[in-house]
Amino acid sequence: MIGVVHLIRASNDRAPFTAFLASNRGHSSGVAHELVLLMKGFSSREAAAPLLSMVHDLEPKTIFIPDRGFDLSAYGAAARLLDHERLCFLNSYSVVLADEWLAHLARALDDRRVGLVGAGGSWESQAEWRRGRMHRWPQQLAGLRRARRDYPRFPNPHIRTNAFMIERVALLEMDLERASDKRTTYLLESGRRSITRRIQGQGLRAVVVARDGRSYDVEDWPASHTFRSGDQENLLVADNQTSHYEAASARGRRRLSRDTWGRRHALALTAPGREVGLS
Repeated sequence: MIGVVHLIRASNDRAPFTAFLASNRGHSSGVAHELVLLMKGFSSREAAAPLLSMVHDLEPKTIFIPDRGFDLSAYGAAARLLDHERLCFLNSYSVVLADEWLAHLARALDDRRVGLVGAGGSWESQAEWRRGRMHRWPQQLAGLRRARRDYPRFPNPHIRTNAFMIERVALLEMDLERASDKRTTYLLESGRRSITRRIQGQGLRAVVVARDGRSYDVEDWPASHTFRSGDQENLLVADNQTSHYEAASARGRRRLSRDTWGRRHALALTAPGREVGLS
């Protein structure tokens, strides 16, 4: 059985979990699974009771962990406590957007050539210069030297960790529990030894799975109309970052799309679906 692990932070208000729950109830998953609620930072089960009462009919498994580290370290801790063959991780702000969402991810992972699947990917690299405000340039330059040691230059393909599925055995090898701060978390997501790059190093593919049920290989991610692509109309699972793009101005979208996919692949927001260069 697949374990769907949804992270709930005690520091958040109820709104993110309410949104996830409504989306989960509103869209069929398409495949048998067990819902696992990863309760982070709750002082006791009693403190989490108001949230757990909302899902008693779903009979979820619950795991309580301290409020230490970040999402990936929490996922690593959960993986060591669970025994599912496959694990699908959804962060605190994940919202399901389509029926068969879990089945789409599972079918993509059924391909023996695939080792990692996600609802979104990015080519962005922290090793690239961001012009920004002039008074910040000295600080940016200092950070850039270190970043270019730690991160591949653009394009730096990596599966986003807001919604992804992987074999549990493969995940345990990643040692996610060491992601105790932002730096190690970012390195695991997009550094030279990222989850994606380690899967690819095993000769396996990392693919983005979209609402249309298709699997998109790295070179096709910009045209998948998922993360920061067009109107994101093919997105399978949303989160706070995709919502930020959706709410951005046309200028803001162009900047985000360019940072993610590069100048050549950035999509014209006034004509969704067309790829044009940015001036």
